[in-house]
Amino acid sequence: MTTEQCTRERLSPTTEVLHQLMNILGHDFATDLSSSIASLQPLSLLRLKINVEICIDSQNSNDVEAVQIPSTYMGSANFNTSEVQEFLQLNFNVNGIPTPARSSIDREDLTVSSPNRSHLSRADAAPGNSRTLRSSLQAPESRPTKRQKTAGALSVTETNLSVPPTGTSTPTLGSSTARQLQTKPREFPQRKKRNEDGIHHLQPSSVERLIAGLWKQVFSSVELNPTSLENMSTVSPVGSGGNMEAFREINSLCLRVTKMSRSSRALETIIQAHWVDCFEARVKNIGVEKPFLSSTETKMSALREACAILKWSEKELRNRLSIWRGYKEIKDIGGWASLVFAGSGIYRFCKYRGGFGKNLTTRLSRLRPSLEVAADTIHPEWRQLLALIGQDTQKLYSGHSHDWVVCDGVPPVALKSTYTQWYPDFSFTHIEDSVLDELAWGRDDPRRISGTNTSFCNDCGYFQSNNVSSNECRCFPELYGGCKAPVPVQVFRTPLGKNNGLIARCEFPRGSAIGEFTGLVTKGIDGTDAMQSGDDERRYQIYQGTMGNYTRFVNHSCAPNSQFQKFCWLGSERIILVSRGVEAGEEITVDYSHEYWEGLDKDCLCGEPCCRYLRRVRSA
Repeated sequence: MTTEQCTRERLSPTTEVLHQLMNILGHDFATDLSSSIASLQPLSLLRLKINVEICIDSQNSNDVEAVQIPSTYMGSANFNTSEVQEFLQLNFNVNGIPTPARSSIDREDLTVSSPNRSHLSRADAAPGNSRTLRSSLQAPESRPTKRQKTAGALSVTETNLSVPPTGTSTPTLGSSTARQLQTKPREFPQRKKRNEDGIHHLQPSSVERLIAGLWKQVFSSVELNPTSLENMSTVSPVGSGGNMEAFREINSLCLRVTKMSRSSRALETIIQAHWVDCFEARVKNIGVEKPFLSSTETKMSALREACAILKWSEKELRNRLSIWRGYKEIKDIGGWASLVFAGSGIYRFCKYRGGFGKNLTTRLSRLRPSLEVAADTIHPEWRQLLALIGQDTQKLYSGHSHDWVVCDGVPPVALKSTYTQWYPDFSFTHIEDSVLDELAWGRDDPRRISGTNTSFCNDCGYFQSNNVSSNECRCFPELYGGCKAPVPVQVFRTPLGKNNGLIARCEFPRGSAIGEFTGLVTKGIDGTDAMQSGDDERRYQIYQGTMGNYTRFVNHSCAPNSQFQKFCWLGSERIILVSRGVEAGEEITVDYSHEYWEGLDKDCLCGEPCCRYLRRVRSA
């Protein structure tokens, strides 16, 4: 930029450099800089250092690794903070670009760069609730060089699960069989603001903490197997060296001992709860043998018999007995699963007995079937611990955890039975990753994004890898590049006639991933539900009619607590269900948008006070 141009545009020499950087680096640079200096003092000086990092992609398309050259210092520039803030504010006003909210995000390393996003919605494929999901990404007038994180929208068609995903053309906007669905652009979910006003919030009760701990243990990777210390090898001392083999050896030993400790603790609570049953049976037997003794005397007689064997004092045994009675009460109400997966917090809960009462009885008895479904399907070996006390070790529920539809207080039912009245041949296969339809696409995955670096994240810029030790991208560690645990969700029967829904068993903080939308990657589907995305030349659909995951069962709400978000992992586009703040025990929902309901002749059943589509005038 020449001096004459600077004078004409009223730019000072210091902001001239900044203006040129904005033209080169685009909108992301402006938003990142604006967010960074927002907390600085107006009179402070700003020194901008420029480091360049050169990355070279591998020539092999199947190899996601890349050569990374260390960053090189290219120079720096000094700015006045107040002058830069004034320049950025003026620049944003002139161009009509709002500054996105960039406060702390749940994933510390994630950079959310796009202020213009549309979002996807999806729901359970119940009859009368048919829709085809589409990605309706509008191209901006000037696309920046860095690919922005976006999300699409949905469109609706007649549902017919018997229609195979081949043969017909993709429905177009404005056609008679497809109604365009489009959500309003919204920012990526941000972390809740800190409580700076001194307002005190209600803390969870002892019962709520106990139940939360139960679900966390059930949906963890803990292994409950009766094991022993036999054949356990010794490890080298620390001074012998810190090589990789020695470190791997101590990690393996630590993992094994941790599993043994957890199993032993669960087995201990089982035996102690069973001991109380045996103690009460012995008291009754003594009362029959010696009817002249009072109830207190019979209890003390049994207590002394136990002390003689256990080598404990009466006081010590009475103290333990009061805690063990709590174990028995929890077992009687919630079953053995509620006792085994309660974790270490159950000791304190039973010792002080602050949560025992009608509330505990009601909640545990209602959750008992759901707990047993999750325990049997996620940890099929846990009932082997009951063999030591002569209990039945046969599983009550088998298969995938989402093959069962739960409902509080009633026995779970098979997923298939909730659809056979409409689709007698209904079947559904649970998959973790989408499957490419080679009849439609061959081996060319349409989700591959051309012109992107397959080894570095488009949002945070860090290295991506399926290898946990090599991956640096922390955008969605729950799904990619990290150790995965079972997702704490269950398919449940909704009480408002929406057929099945998805319920969260643990909290999902704002911005955290709930799951990836998976299914059959195909094209040409018409007249049934399918997620549609991609460019016009490579428009693809993700069909969940016969295969997919739990995202199939997400229902609509006029006050949703989640949204769909696009994300690029290793050069491939993924659609992710992201939490907007989901509490434990809540149904996970999304907003289908006004465009969906505008042409749909039915009432909304979300039950929210702000429901926009309840009691609408139906067309003749």
